[in-house]
Amino acid sequence: MDRDRENAAAPGKRLLMEAALRLTSTSRSLSSLGLRELAREAGLNPNTFYRHFKDVDDLGLALIRDIAGRLRQPLRELRREAAQRAVTGGAEVAPRLFGIDLGRGRRVCQETVQLFFDFVEAHPETFIIGVRELHGASPVLRAALRELMDAFGADMAEDILEFQLLPPLVDSEVVLRISNLVSRNLFQMSLDYLSEPGQREAIRRLAEEQVLMLFTGASVLQALGQLQRAPVASEQA
Repeated sequence: MDRDRENAAAPGKRLLMEAALRLTSTSRSLSSLGLRELAREAGLNPNTFYRHFKDVDDLGLALIRDIAGRLRQPLRELRREAAQRAVTGGAEVAPRLFGIDLGRGRRVCQETVQLFFDFVEAHPETFIIGVRELHGASPVLRAALRELMDAFGADMAEDILEFQLLPPLVDSEVVLRISNLVSRNLFQMSLDYLSEPGQREAIRRLAEEQVLMLFTGASVLQALGQLQRAPVASEQA
């Protein structure tokens, strides 16, 4: 662990990671990068690469860990603050369905989705690279990115349960399944958000509605006993 921290702080390693971010922030994948090209962009000798990374996949994994460190905890803190405001906010008359407080649910959706896309706008390269590599050539990087998105989903599920944002009839396994779907969907929508500045308001509102529909629909289906357990294959897809 100490060696990992030392390597992460090494100037050469950081320069190579920043060079990879610059080179792949438009339309290229990590797997298309050559080691000499990376070293040239970083202003380093090509042999420096192997002091820090075994191969390009190893560089990609370091970038994904860096993305996780920069995004996961800050996003969670923002979401928890938004949830807390919604829970403690003024009591307004809102429709309820099977115990679901739709007014509070919509407030949480609006705040958390806006915070997510604000974060996307502030960290464009990380989202561009992350979503692109989710469909890239490397199975190692695809698996690591799925794990990262599922970790975001797990954080979301824990917060939903802690703040009781859904009625008790919705069990934790369902909350986690829907949270994982929401996490992946938001990451996918981040590319449209970044590439279509004129449509950002519409994309944000669409994301809000999708989140609300997913959680509300799952709650209603479970209340009616019509929600089936997801097959193992789809949970790991």
